[in-house]
Amino acid sequence: MPVDQQSTPRIAVIGGGVAGLATAYLLREIGRAAGHESSVTVFEAGDTFGGSTRTDRNGGFICEWGPNGFLDNEPATLDLVNRLGLADRLIKANDNASHRFIYYSGKMRELPTKPPAFLKSDILPFSAKLRIAMEFFVPAKRNGTEETVYNFGRRRLGKDFADYLLDPMVSGIFAGNTRELSLPAVFPKMVEMESEYGGLFRALIAKQKEAKRIGKKAGGPAGASAILSTFRTGMGELTETLANRLHSAIQVSSPVSSVERDGKSFRIRVNGSAVVVDAVVLACPSYAAAEIIDALAPNVSQAIRGIGFAPVDVVCHGHPSADLGHPLNGFGVLIPRSEGIRSLGCLWCDSIFPGQAPEGLRLLRTMIGGAHDPAVVELSEQELESTAHADHQRLFQVNRQPVFRRIFRHPKGIAQYTLGHLNRVAATETLENELPGLFFTGASYRGVSVNGCAKDAFRVARRFWEQWSPKI
Repeated sequence: MPVDQQSTPRIAVIGGGVAGLATAYLLREIGRAAGHESSVTVFEAGDTFGGSTRTDRNGGFICEWGPNGFLDNEPATLDLVNRLGLADRLIKANDNASHRFIYYSGKMRELPTKPPAFLKSDILPFSAKLRIAMEFFVPAKRNGTEETVYNFGRRRLGKDFADYLLDPMVSGIFAGNTRELSLPAVFPKMVEMESEYGGLFRALIAKQKEAKRIGKKAGGPAGASAILSTFRTGMGELTETLANRLHSAIQVSSPVSSVERDGKSFRIRVNGSAVVVDAVVLACPSYAAAEIIDALAPNVSQAIRGIGFAPVDVVCHGHPSADLGHPLNGFGVLIPRSEGIRSLGCLWCDSIFPGQAPEGLRLLRTMIGGAHDPAVVELSEQELESTAHADHQRLFQVNRQPVFRRIFRHPKGIAQYTLGHLNRVAATETLENELPGLFFTGASYRGVSVNGCAKDAFRVARRFWEQWSPKI
């Protein structure tokens, strides 16, 4: 890449979801902070921006297309929020959100949060609890081979835990199949805990001792304790604010079909026209990036074509409180596949974030599909609604049709970090090193959450300016 502090770099960001918008914004802001201007353009193939990080506000209901919030333990996201002046717009999940449920063996059961409560609960049979307790004595795996999430859970905590607790929990986050997802790609901290401490319980004990020593609260197996947060009118505030700051830099209905080398620059084709730029950020889904780089780097294109996607449909139903036979006092419910219920789970939106439904009404947000159920794409909207309503009748004793309905369909909803995912990501990193000015980012690679996208947006923005002007 040319290093010329007097020039203004031209940067094309391909993809106008939260990853692309955040990267474009940070490219401009980090450069300006060091005294450098840039010409950044976001090319979005669709007719609007935001990707799945959008909010539908209708009749007092706040319905999310995709993520319903982010955990407040990622500094990058909080940094982005502060830069945008949105800190005073944040709201934290209600205390009710600590109550989480699983529908197991035909019954709604609250997930216990502390070991004594877990031992007393009916969440699993006694034999399964005893097997979980034996995790302390399970030897650590030391051969370094990649392992699925399911195999790790079964090996360390037993089959019942893996089938009835772990799989639905992972489905709720990734809409994935634990028998296919890569543990080091999905839960790298679990690998670190076993490697460093010999097991999960040993790691938790060590972390609690250290937290007590320094006077801080210890987190759980996934990392530091965190609170789910959103914005006053939904997660769409984040992408809307980013788009407002970028303004005319965003071009919708502008699909990019290819990228080629042009000396030290790049030539992209947008709607059939050639545009020459100094850097290209592929913030689109990996399947779209694979098409764009096919001629430039066929081996990397083939590698990232191996990143699969699970379809996820979101059904939002509003009901008067009187129509429900369950108080919906909590975060929501997850459903193991063994229960014969098609829905993956249901969030109780106004219980998590009061104000997301009008007074006297409740908002149910149900996810259907995932890696276990790819045939969901064949259902009509009416069939989706009927499926969700039937599941609501069984789970929450709903006795009437909803008074509010909204459906969001994502045929390629969530990237699946299956076995070999880290090798696929490594292929993109090798290409980034070989072709300075070309970057891959977004939920396809290093994290499907808003936190993952924000963290990687900072990585790309900082690395670009380090390459362009090493003194930054």
